[in-house]
Amino acid sequence: MGLDLDLLVQLATVAPPAQRDLVVVSDLHLGRGFDPATKRYRRLEAFFYDDDFRSFCRWANADASGRGVPLALVLNGDVLDLLRIEHEAVPDGSFLERRFGPHLTPPVAARTVADILAGHPTFVEALADVLAAGNEVVWVCGNHDLELQWAAPQDEVRSALGSALAARGAPESALERLRFEAWFLNEPGRIWIEHGCQYDPESAFRFPLRALLADSPAVADVAERDMPLGNFFQRYLYNAFGQLTFIVPSSRANYRYFRFLLANQPRVLLRVARSQGRFLLQLLRRLARPPAASSLKAAEQAHAAQLEELSRRSGLGERLFAIDALKNVGMDAPRALMGMLRQGARAIAKAIAAAVLALALFIGVSHAIDEISVGFGWKALLSLMLYLTFAALGASALVAAVVRLPPDRPPRRLREAAARIAALAGARVVTFGHTHEEVVNPIQCPAGRGWYFNTGTWLAVFTHDVLLPRERVQYTFLHVRGDETELLQWSPGRGRPIPVVLLEEDEVSTDGAPAAALELPEPASEPKRPR
Repeated sequence: MGLDLDLLVQLATVAPPAQRDLVVVSDLHLGRGFDPATKRYRRLEAFFYDDDFRSFCRWANADASGRGVPLALVLNGDVLDLLRIEHEAVPDGSFLERRFGPHLTPPVAARTVADILAGHPTFVEALADVLAAGNEVVWVCGNHDLELQWAAPQDEVRSALGSALAARGAPESALERLRFEAWFLNEPGRIWIEHGCQYDPESAFRFPLRALLADSPAVADVAERDMPLGNFFQRYLYNAFGQLTFIVPSSRANYRYFRFLLANQPRVLLRVARSQGRFLLQLLRRLARPPAASSLKAAEQAHAAQLEELSRRSGLGERLFAIDALKNVGMDAPRALMGMLRQGARAIAKAIAAAVLALALFIGVSHAIDEISVGFGWKALLSLMLYLTFAALGASALVAAVVRLPPDRPPRRLREAAARIAALAGARVVTFGHTHEEVVNPIQCPAGRGWYFNTGTWLAVFTHDVLLPRERVQYTFLHVRGDETELLQWSPGRGRPIPVVLLEEDEVSTDGAPAAALELPEPASEPKRPR
């Protein structure tokens, strides 16, 4: 009996397992990296910070080890960029494949992933450092690396990391701490981690869960037909800009960048305009092509089956169907392009009406000058002033139309989605990436006050018109220690993280509507399972 009491005392005094630290990064956008044969980076590479990333991983390992807690490094989407990349040569392919590269089927995606990792050996070593230290690496898919749901690309990641671990004599079991998540990572009651592209109308897929499509003959057609507008423009237009700062797939950022190029590098715009006539042809082909009903049906069924399995495995059940219903798919490429054509037609109609009105006014004033009883010299002077005035007004209107920025409305759709997810999943913290903008924002959650974070990006952000005392590259990440969550930035020079530079925001939108009014459509009260 005494032995039993001693055992009970020992069990009662054993501390519960330590809650793991989470370090979340997103949007690294690794391309094919450095080419040893040319001793240069590839043309479309945007990530040049491999050494900094490795020093960051070593710090994360040491920090968790020093406090005696496990660590999970979460790569939250768009870590590898399978869209902004030099395409493979397809000499026997179709016109589109020869011009823009093959569709990202599992074999093509696997080769692309292998090329990317081969061009970033230090990045691979950084991930191997985390695994060899006994910690985890969790890879969540984004809209630029959605193909990492498939086994073939995952095998290339495991192969590269396995070789790095074997070279340092790490046990084979270290590779078992690498895992892939097709959609999200959820720690109930603590945090929900997701890339966030599904709540951006320019980057949302109708059927993003595609693991079961790997062996389907429809996989290539689905990759083309269920492509959001942001991906479509990246593949068929933005890559033609070449070695320029990475362009964020949002309308405001793209317009801002266009204005900068127009003022500073107009030759680039002219070169792209000359070379991208085929892009316009592809737009017309895309609009004229009827939907492939069988392919989209296969995608819908694969998404529904995987969603059903995820709902069981995660324990979220019907709540996961409600979260899936939050995705914003009103701006996939065909529908968005039709909307753009309608807007273009309206703009042309307004321009014609304005031109007719201006011409009528010009003729009327000219006739009035002719009727004035003054000498020829005065009439000539008045006519010259008329021509100069209309020329100045026309030039001013043209410049204003080109350089006018759209209203600066913050991406609140993601914030509203985060609040909904917190309520449905019971998470205290929700974090996304995708937008390349760091965000710290309070939200309501079942436990009371929660937080939405966006981890930004490790790329150089185009911020010439944002007057903040910040670096172009922020190296931002989310650090979760127990119940404490901080958005930080890695400082390579200091060898430690420092606070992110963020200013307080106006809680009222630019159109005068309260921020709370900028909401997503409510999902059905009883979410329906996809059929």
